[in-house]
Amino acid sequence: MRQASSDLPVDIQALVNQTIDSLRDLVPNPPTFVSDEIQDAVFDAIDAVDKDIRALNLAIHDNPELGFKEFKAHEHLVKALEKLGFKLSNPSSLPTAFVATYTHGEGGRVFGLNSEFDALPEVGHACGHNLIAVVGVAAAVGLKAALKACNIPGTVKLIGTPAEEGGGGKVILLNEGVYDDLDACGMAHPGGGYGPTPFTGSCPVDGPATLARSGFEIEFHGRGAHAGAAPWMGINALDAAVQGYTAVSMLRQQLEPTMRVHGIILGSETWAQNIIPKYAKVSYSTRALDVKACLELRRKTIACFKSAAEATGCTFNISAPDQEVYADVQNNKPLSLSYQDFMEETFGDKLEMTGMTTASTDYGNVTYKCPAFAPNFIIPSPTGSGNHTAGFAESAGKPEAHRLAMKVAKGLAVIGAKFLSDDAFAKEVKKEFKKFKRGVGEVEDILSCKEFAAI
Repeated sequence: MRQASSDLPVDIQALVNQTIDSLRDLVPNPPTFVSDEIQDAVFDAIDAVDKDIRALNLAIHDNPELGFKEFKAHEHLVKALEKLGFKLSNPSSLPTAFVATYTHGEGGRVFGLNSEFDALPEVGHACGHNLIAVVGVAAAVGLKAALKACNIPGTVKLIGTPAEEGGGGKVILLNEGVYDDLDACGMAHPGGGYGPTPFTGSCPVDGPATLARSGFEIEFHGRGAHAGAAPWMGINALDAAVQGYTAVSMLRQQLEPTMRVHGIILGSETWAQNIIPKYAKVSYSTRALDVKACLELRRKTIACFKSAAEATGCTFNISAPDQEVYADVQNNKPLSLSYQDFMEETFGDKLEMTGMTTASTDYGNVTYKCPAFAPNFIIPSPTGSGNHTAGFAESAGKPEAHRLAMKVAKGLAVIGAKFLSDDAFAKEVKKEFKKFKRGVGEVEDILSCKEFAAI
């Protein structure tokens, strides 16, 4: 607000100014961004490498690889980052993970960024992880330039995280201490294909931004028999899978609107229609608003399959291939609101800061580890071609998607620079995170466990 300026009498003018000052106390402080010098350093650095980053984008997009097997993407990213002046290491057990680091000066804080680069079966980069990868790289380049040009002490740390789509790469890296030294963290995720929207992205701060998720698999073991000659000799493992599948479908009627249960039945290449199947497998996920609700829903879902095994006479075993639950994303409010204000003021973007998506990500676990935020950005994609569709995979490789990704990278880098250079802002970010942590003690115990929560 500006002080009033008019030809009012002095006493009335003083009363107006006093009223304005009182109102100002009731309104949050207006956003303060970084200096022009910092912003120019970020923008110039990202613009200078745009063509190289575009080539990196396409190299990943056109060669999709599944989780834990992203060897080509890893090679492209590591080579690019070394050329850009980052120190590369891999302090984890995952061969396709990496950490790219740049430090300027002595001391200072550490701001982390994330690059995902795994694809999906059949539909390739239908979740746009090629864009997530290059947003991380470009943001790291911009932040590195700002630290150097403006003599800001601090560290930028870009973490390459395998297997987000299945396998929980970030959960493994968290358990191995890769995130331990971060003071704050950011990443961005593309979306689109769901019809017209007045917003260019979202970053909800009024609650969880995603659902928590838990994955599990159950194998059923029966006994094979000739389906025509002696069916009574068999124990049908497929019957157990189908009966459990049907029981879960009945369970859905009693679920809350924010809960999800979904899965598939898998078999064996040796299945034949005239042989009673001795083996079957189900792969399932449960989702809910938070970790506790997600685990309770998982318990109910597993009970459906346990009862089916008992009814059919099968034995069974349960495994959890995703290591641990994917927590709900909890965006840090000061980081998110500063990003919102910057993107609106600088680019005219309108971000939705309420609501949530019913998808899930292992980045949720990162938001429980340190102050973090994960804005979503919309790329042009035909209606009906949302994430995890072939249409979205095609859209994720388009020049316009890349242009929008680079814009988002500038926003992430600027907020990272603000966090590293502005002590008051960093203090506000950490204060909000401590407030959040005080309310999640029980959930924190689950997420800090090295093993998957007991099934």
